[in-house]
Amino acid sequence: MEYETSTTNGRSSVSDVTDAFARHLEGWGAFALLGVLLLLTLVVLAHNGIFGIAETFSDEHDHFKRSIMFAAIAHGNLSLEAIGTFYAGGIWPPLYPIVMGSIQAATNSSVGFLRVVNVLFAYAGCTLLIAAISQRGGRYAGVAIVCLFSAGTHYYYQIRPENLVLLLLGVIVFLVVKRELFSAAMRSTQRRAYAACGTLVALACLTHAFLAIFGIYLIVLALLAIRQRFWFIVAFATVAGPYVVAQALIHNGAVLFATTAEENLARNNNAFLRDHERPEADDLLFEEMERRYKAGDKVIYPRPLVLPQARYQQWLHDENKRRIFKQMAFDEVRANPAEAGVRALRRLTSLVEGEGCVAGYRYGCNIGPRVDRLAYYCLELLALIGLFVAAKSELSRMTAFSFALACLAMLTPMIATQAVERQFVIVLILASFGGLVRLRPLRM
Repeated sequence: MEYETSTTNGRSSVSDVTDAFARHLEGWGAFALLGVLLLLTLVVLAHNGIFGIAETFSDEHDHFKRSIMFAAIAHGNLSLEAIGTFYAGGIWPPLYPIVMGSIQAATNSSVGFLRVVNVLFAYAGCTLLIAAISQRGGRYAGVAIVCLFSAGTHYYYQIRPENLVLLLLGVIVFLVVKRELFSAAMRSTQRRAYAACGTLVALACLTHAFLAIFGIYLIVLALLAIRQRFWFIVAFATVAGPYVVAQALIHNGAVLFATTAEENLARNNNAFLRDHERPEADDLLFEEMERRYKAGDKVIYPRPLVLPQARYQQWLHDENKRRIFKQMAFDEVRANPAEAGVRALRRLTSLVEGEGCVAGYRYGCNIGPRVDRLAYYCLELLALIGLFVAAKSELSRMTAFSFALACLAMLTPMIATQAVERQFVIVLILASFGGLVRLRPLRM
C-alpha cells in the first residue's frame, strides 16, 4: 500500500508540474509562435532582396525623402525654410516622417534598416492585438491572422505610415479592451486611461488621414457620455488641435489631415468617366481644371500671414484647384447619383479583389502569386467572420466601442475618395481581431 501511495503522489507531482508548464505555454506560446513568424518574415524579405537595395518604390520615395528632411532638422537645421519645406513637403500628416526621421538621425541608418523598423512596427501592433484577446485559443487564431497578413499583403515592409498606424491601433485596442474604455459600464475613474487613449487616437490621426473618421467616431462616443469620457476629448484636442489650427492658417476652408481629398473625389466622379477610360479621364480632368482656372474661374483668397509672398501665386492656384475639383465632383454626383453609387461599389470590389502580385518582382510577391492571393482571400474571410462575431455582441451597446462601427468608419473614406489596398488591410486586421477580442474566455 505504501508503495502504491508514493507512486500515486509521485505521478500527482509530475502531473502538477506538467499542468503548470502547459498553462504557461498556453499563456505565452502564441507570442513565441509570433516571434518565429517574425523571423521567418524577415528571412523571406531578405531573400527577396528587400533590405539590401536602396531603391525606393512609388510613394515610399516621398515618405523616405520627407523623413530625411526631418533628420536634417533633428541634426540642427532649424531654419524656417527647412521646417516649412518639411511641413509642406508631402500630402500626408507629419508624425510618421518625424518618427522615421528621428530614427534615421539617431542611427544614420540605411533604407534597408528603416524597412526592418517598419516590419517591427507592424508586428508590434499585431502583438498588442493578440495580447488584447482573453481567450487563449483565440490568441493562436490571432497568430494565424498575422501569418495571412504577412503572406498575403504587400507594402508593409516599405517605408510607409500604415506600419505605424498598425502599431498605434494595437496600443489603442489593447488599452480600450483591458481598461474597458468606451464600455457600457460607464466607469468614472478612468481619467488617465481616457487621456492616454485620446492622445493615441490623435497621434494615429496625425499619422494617416483616413483615421480621421475613426477619431471622429470615438469623439462621438465620448460626447455621448461626456462626464465619464471628458479627458479623452481634452487629450485629443490638445495633441491634434495644433495641427488642425496650422492647417486652417495655411489653407482656405476645412483641410484637416489631407490636402488631396478633393482631387481623389474628382478623379472618381467627373463627366469624362462617362466616355473615357480612367487614365485618359484623369488627364482630361486636370486639363479642364487648368482651363477653368486660366479662364478666370478663381477666388482671390487673402494670403495667410504664415505664407511668404513669393509662394502666394502657387498657393492661390492650389487652393482654387481644390475648390474646382470639389465643384466638378459634386456637379457630377448631383447629375447622376446612381452612377456615382455604382463607382463607389466598384471601388469596394477592387479592394476585395486585391492587387495581384507579380512573380519575381521585388515589390510584388512575398511568397508567390497563388499563395499570396490565397492568403489575402483567407484574411478577408476571417475579417468577415470576425466582423459578424463582433457585431453580434455589439448591437445592443450603441454607446460602447464597436469594432463593427470602427471598421465602417475607417472604410468610409476609402469608398468615398480613393480605394487603397494597404489601408483596406488595416480594416481587415481590425475586423479579424475584433471577433477574437469579443469571444468570451472558456471556463475550465
